[in-house]
Amino acid sequence: MIRVASDFARTCNEQYIAARFLTVDADIEHNADVLGFYQKNGFLINEELYNKNRKTISMRRDIYR
Repeated sequence: MIRVASDFARTCNEQYIAARFLTVDADIEHNADVLGFYQKNGFLINEELYNKNRKTISMRRDIYR
């Protein structure tokens, strides 16, 4: 699904619709390993949105890296 979303975003860019990042809210409440999964797939934590009391962690992936 990550690859499909990245490919779709790149296709949008070819049609003059700007897309740079994929974003997710990693649900760490139900699966603590999900953070590692997304990091392994190139996602970074959105530090400015990070709150240790949340049940999800906002993450982003630059589709051009």
